[in-house]
Amino acid sequence: MSKKLSPFFPVQEFSGLWSARSATLRCTAIRLKSGGLCLYSPVAGLSAGILESLKALGDVQMLLAPNHYHNKGLKEYHAAFPEAKLCCSVKAKPRLEKITGLTFDTLGDLARDLPDSLQILEPDGLKTGEIWIRVTERDQLAWILTDAFAGPKGKQDDMSDKPELLGTFPKFGVADKEIYSRWVNETLSREAPTLIIPCHGTMISDLNLEKALRAKLTSL
Repeated sequence: MSKKLSPFFPVQEFSGLWSARSATLRCTAIRLKSGGLCLYSPVAGLSAGILESLKALGDVQMLLAPNHYHNKGLKEYHAAFPEAKLCCSVKAKPRLEKITGLTFDTLGDLARDLPDSLQILEPDGLKTGEIWIRVTERDQLAWILTDAFAGPKGKQDDMSDKPELLGTFPKFGVADKEIYSRWVNETLSREAPTLIIPCHGTMISDLNLEKALRAKLTSL
């Protein structure tokens, strides 16, 4: 039996983002242009209280599977929000549909309904169809991501300045380490995040995250 999901709480300094956790796994709620919500990586463990808290934030209109491994909560959320569109990357779609028996749209509708401050990123060199969401707010930049980086276990509202790599990510997530590392390094050269909202562990915040992320890439 899955653990219950925590209440959603606002992500500080970023309007229109909320976060909830079950054990070390995180689900992030994103406000869409329509006023509804997209849930990035729905985490199993819904309860009546969580459904009420989401209702207070807005209608759940999209359920985003951010790679083909993050699928455990999708049937539960599809039952709770039958009108919500299921979406994922083209690469993740075949395995997700095979495992869940559900039908997924690709990312076109989501891209159109994201506010101008949010953008879909698709890292090169991965084999799980992982997608990230880039979020800007004034002079702040956040990445919402799945397995590429993680935070320490910690408590729900803890914040760390030390990104980690999941032990399984290099083997099961990366198709070409050189291509992936080059993509991340080039992306960091254009602009580096001040906050990472990972699916695993605590959020990671530091003005010098770029250096720490580049260092983690070398351990691939």
